[in-house]
Amino acid sequence: MVALRNILLSINLSDERSRSIAINIAKSFIVKILSTCVTLALIPVSLHYVEKESYGVWLTIASVITWFSIFDFGLSNGLTNRLTEAFADDNSHLAKVYLSTTYFILLIITGALCLSYFIISPFINWNMIFSTGMNREILNRTVGVTFVSFAFLFILKPITSLLMAKQKHFLANIIQMLGNFVALALIYFLGSYITNNKFLFFSTALAFSYPLLLLIFSLILYNLQYKEFRPAWKSVNLSYSRNLFGLSIKFFVIQICVIVVVTGNNFLIAHFIDNSNVTYYNISYRLYSIVSIFQLMFLQPLWSGFTDAYALKDFAWIKTVIIKINKMNFSLCVGLLVMFLLHKTIYKLWVGPEISIPFEIDLLLFIYFLFYLFMQTYVYFINGIGKLNLQTLLSIIIIIFQFPLAYVLIKQAGLGISGLLILNIFWVVVSLILWRKQYQEIMSGRTLSKIWQ
Repeated sequence: MVALRNILLSINLSDERSRSIAINIAKSFIVKILSTCVTLALIPVSLHYVEKESYGVWLTIASVITWFSIFDFGLSNGLTNRLTEAFADDNSHLAKVYLSTTYFILLIITGALCLSYFIISPFINWNMIFSTGMNREILNRTVGVTFVSFAFLFILKPITSLLMAKQKHFLANIIQMLGNFVALALIYFLGSYITNNKFLFFSTALAFSYPLLLLIFSLILYNLQYKEFRPAWKSVNLSYSRNLFGLSIKFFVIQICVIVVVTGNNFLIAHFIDNSNVTYYNISYRLYSIVSIFQLMFLQPLWSGFTDAYALKDFAWIKTVIIKINKMNFSLCVGLLVMFLLHKTIYKLWVGPEISIPFEIDLLLFIYFLFYLFMQTYVYFINGIGKLNLQTLLSIIIIIFQFPLAYVLIKQAGLGISGLLILNIFWVVVSLILWRKQYQEIMSGRTLSKIWQ
């Protein structure tokens, strides 16, 4: 609360860009609190409804299916930047062309992915992939349901890019919160009436709630508030795809890296250790990620703000914002420390005494998020201005070495889950050093060498 108040009070409200961001942050604050409460409530309700190993299987399935999101080739992030530029030029027609073209491209990609999945899936042993002895038919149907829900979400994503470009991040957060709330309500109130295929019902509720809410809000927004940007076949212009993909291909590589490191953890833990440890890892990760969730409340609106400020060469504004966010990060680190010191009590009250999470998971995730908070500040700046060469290069290195190094640390060195988390800490420290250096190079005003661009 203190950090929020200080940052809002220090913002120059006579500046249109800052005022828009401040309003967005203020609106997002209460939404983030509610969203965090709903997300945290989902875990004990889920563990009460299904066993911890089954919950770990679901988390791994969701993570692996998420890997397919790389096939948007970074279009969602690239679209946000292009829409922000179009709005800065007051070019509504161009914004509509970008949106229509992106929806069209994603529709084609989704059709190809679905066709490939339904041809190949019957020949895949999902039990072996997810290292589980679960009923094969139920597991296959669950994977299918999760993939179909992902396909819907894949197509619907551009609405969030529009909201981000319009500085309506709080509305995107509301949609996600309502999706989680619907899943929570379905599992809590209807779950007791489902006696057969409980796991399939559980997975369906979690998988489809958010895409359903995204569809409903897309229809409402495009027919009311954003009618002028409503996608239309006649507005599809593939000649603009090069403009979208020019920036997006770098976001695509970066996106692969994020998926390999973040969602890949669930797969590596399930495959090399067991699904129970997937549950332990995710519970602990969810606890410490609370601080990053509140940090994102400030950073998400700043993405478009950085794009606009850099285009107008307002470097003084950028420097001021970075300093303020880093001051806030130190406050968040205090909250992180409190969570770490009280983690046993928090877990007991949150998920119950029957779940015992190894201490090393908490210690290493605590260290990880200490560096992660500061790294994210510079990532949002770099992403916002589109200087992605260095980030793309490091992403390629991480993609190549993450799985082999994880195998060596987990299996060969016998470090188990600790080895994987140590590797993640190494990557985030390297990233922080590089992104901070890149920020300094950009702000210096010197001609940038290609690596910093």
